[in-house]
Amino acid sequence: MNFFTKLFSSRSKALQKAQVLLEVQSPTCPITAIVEQDQRVAYFYLYGPEHLKYGIKSCWIRNLKKAPIKLETQLMNKGIPPMLPKAFCKFPEGQEKLDPKDLKVLWTEEGDAAALSLNDEVIAIIPSWSGQNGFYGYARDCKGEGNFAWELDKSNSFLDRIDQSQVYWESWDDSVTPFQKQQPEILKAYDLAYGKHDKYFAINGDTWPPRGLFLKQGEAVNLFATVGLSLLPMPVVERFAENRFKTNRIELGMILNGVLSEKDMQKLTEWISGQASIPWDNITFLGEGHTISFKPLDSMRFNTVVLTNSLDIFPKVKLERYRKSVVNFLWMVPISERERDHIINKGSAHVLEQLNAIGNEVFSIERDEVI
Repeated sequence: MNFFTKLFSSRSKALQKAQVLLEVQSPTCPITAIVEQDQRVAYFYLYGPEHLKYGIKSCWIRNLKKAPIKLETQLMNKGIPPMLPKAFCKFPEGQEKLDPKDLKVLWTEEGDAAALSLNDEVIAIIPSWSGQNGFYGYARDCKGEGNFAWELDKSNSFLDRIDQSQVYWESWDDSVTPFQKQQPEILKAYDLAYGKHDKYFAINGDTWPPRGLFLKQGEAVNLFATVGLSLLPMPVVERFAENRFKTNRIELGMILNGVLSEKDMQKLTEWISGQASIPWDNITFLGEGHTISFKPLDSMRFNTVVLTNSLDIFPKVKLERYRKSVVNFLWMVPISERERDHIINKGSAHVLEQLNAIGNEVFSIERDEVI
């Protein structure tokens, strides 16, 4: 498959000459990194599933032949990957072909962006904000702000980010992994805030990344809290926030009142386990005021939750920063379809204000609607 073809919806036979040099899966997201070259040009791609909004991101790497003076518009219209015009090429006469054995994909911690290295030197980067406002990515062999890449120089801060990400990924091979270091710290913070936990479950199903669930049971309330989501920063946050370190790491919790049956407890545990992977499975992020479908208890009215940490009745927990990021604890509060529609159409502020006013009734799926 030629990924430039998919970008321009063409099926030109000329594209069959393109060779896939490298194909690597993201460690966290359903994103594939692809390096392709034909006889004229080499490109770096990040490709997400068609049902998600991530799409296909591309970045020029190098021309293999003499650069054209003008943009190759006619070839683009046929779905043929264009060379970069001469004005933007550091090597206007072209460069040698890439050898796949010299190439390596380096992922960011979010898993939604990556760099391509050649003999351990980064030669192209596709950040998560690629594809916006005519920006594709950075390339070492580009000069200035080219049509399909911008110049990558040694002052680019993303290079340091790539280095730090590789240190992080390598730490998962240490004798004591990041999860083994952070799990006891998170549980300690929960025990201080919520009381000593009654049960703890692994909720990752023997797959990476490891995650757990803290459970505090009582006659009045049942409290659930995830452990370990915050070890991975959520993808695409920086496309919507100026400072990703304020919003890119979360843990999730829920409080429900009354005595729950073992069957209902099992359903809730399985449901929370499923929600824990939403950001990475869907290449998205969760934050204050977002909503998620909620159907484990078969409630006729409350089949959605809103995520928030703004309600006074909920206990507060202080989680230490992790790798420069604030760890945001978000409570999952069951809401009705009418309340959800109000949030979707008018924002969450009014619904949250009304939920705050009803105090501990917010823990009940038998409460009256606030809208």
